[in-house]
Amino acid sequence: MPLNRRRFVGLAGSGVALAALAACEGPLTLEGDDQGQRLELLLDEPATIDPALVAQPQEATVAEALFEPLVRVGEGGVAQPAAAESWQITDAGHAYQFNLAASGRWTSGEAVSSDDFVWSWRRNLAPELGATFNYLLFPITGAESYAAGGRNRDEPEIGAPDTSTLRVHLRSSTPGFLARVATSTFVPLPRAEIEGTGASWTDPIRIRSNGPYKLAQWDRGLGMTLHRNTEYGGSAPPVFSDVVIRFPRSADSRLQDFHASPAHAASVSGADYRSAMANADLRPQVRLFERAGTWFIVFNTRKAPWDAAAVRRALSLALDREALTAAVFDQPTLPAQRLTPGSILAAEPGGAPNVDEARALLASAGFPNGEGLPPLRFTYHRTDQWDRLAAELTRIWDDTLGVVVQPDVREWRDFLDFSNAPGDFDAYRAGWTSEYRHPANWLDDLWRSDMDFFRTGWANSAFDQHLATAAATTDQEAQREAYAAADAVLESEAPAIAIGSHASAFLLKPDVTGFGIDPVSGAIDLAQVSLNA
Repeated sequence: MPLNRRRFVGLAGSGVALAALAACEGPLTLEGDDQGQRLELLLDEPATIDPALVAQPQEATVAEALFEPLVRVGEGGVAQPAAAESWQITDAGHAYQFNLAASGRWTSGEAVSSDDFVWSWRRNLAPELGATFNYLLFPITGAESYAAGGRNRDEPEIGAPDTSTLRVHLRSSTPGFLARVATSTFVPLPRAEIEGTGASWTDPIRIRSNGPYKLAQWDRGLGMTLHRNTEYGGSAPPVFSDVVIRFPRSADSRLQDFHASPAHAASVSGADYRSAMANADLRPQVRLFERAGTWFIVFNTRKAPWDAAAVRRALSLALDREALTAAVFDQPTLPAQRLTPGSILAAEPGGAPNVDEARALLASAGFPNGEGLPPLRFTYHRTDQWDRLAAELTRIWDDTLGVVVQPDVREWRDFLDFSNAPGDFDAYRAGWTSEYRHPANWLDDLWRSDMDFFRTGWANSAFDQHLATAAATTDQEAQREAYAAADAVLESEAPAIAIGSHASAFLLKPDVTGFGIDPVSGAIDLAQVSLNA
């Protein structure tokens, strides 16, 4: 180990040994701004903080603190100014112009220019880079061809007529393009450092960024420190003078490290999450935060009796999601009453299970007490988690509705082949995770009649018309209302029923009074965190 660490006698704690660990002697050696609070986090070490390559929440936490996109988006995909102070959408949704804020500065003090965005987007499209989410750029005319490489590839239509104006042309009107622009794939990057030093451009002595924080120190294997960026003049000023990120000493030391260190928050998953939930001292400190992803059960709406919305809704109403997620999931999961996550499109979540209404719906479809209803073949791949789900569905639907479930268990490769072309099926386990924070990524990409992503066979003209209305307007509130109307149709028809929402789990010390994450990337939203004085 590069630095000595002091150890103390461990303490026993309800099944988890809480070995005290003195605060690591790094990464706190640099002098920062003493005018403000320090936030300390315990996170896995990022493999990269290059915004084009980040894929894990701990990587996104750092990248999103260092770099500011043109816009930020909230629920419903509604965009707010960030590096761009304004924008115009013309040519029936094909042309976007972003007007950069005059306050935009790199940590070195130079102004951020539109050329910085042009170069960065082209760089992230280059096939040799292998950007994680380069396909989010593909609505731009020529972008997909450029990313494919080759001698005859097109040039992406991204231009900078002057230093403060960025113009982009899309090959078709794309609802949710602004939400794509809010992701790390679209942030400006420091061309000189990247071209001059290659992969080492993210080292603290080289990196130049434009966000509320700057990277001051990165001790590999130990931790990293972010300082307030004094050049930042944007809309999300830093709350903390310093953000210290410590890395766990080992794969199995996270809970001990959190207990004994000054860390205000620690991410937990897998065995750490299960251990924390089983520990009487730690469990009250565990908090779950919704990620924009949902587990659900997909029905074959081409096949009787699953073609009847009343039958599908009856099966949904019979489920107690709170009890179901507690019984099935040993990973961070929240109950989900709707297919579209609330962080994507807020709506009434639905109430408690209503077995009486479920039975009435089933009777109205011609199956009182489940009589005459054929067994429901439920297809899933073999894991302990999905075995538990199948067992719970079998028990609940038989007890409440008289519905018989026949588990159809597949090995993983067989299940992949099945889900790509399910053919004759009754229902199967599926899920979706957002790529950007906009309803289009759910309602258009999954459920539009000509998409039929999950091969349900479901089609609804009213639903499609609401999506067409959303696509035809550039007014963000009108678009959100159209998507809300489409979502209401989806829920009433229930071609699939939600089971659980993906979540991130954190241990939080008592002095943390505010905390939040980006529901898509999983990054800690440092602007939401607050501490008791």
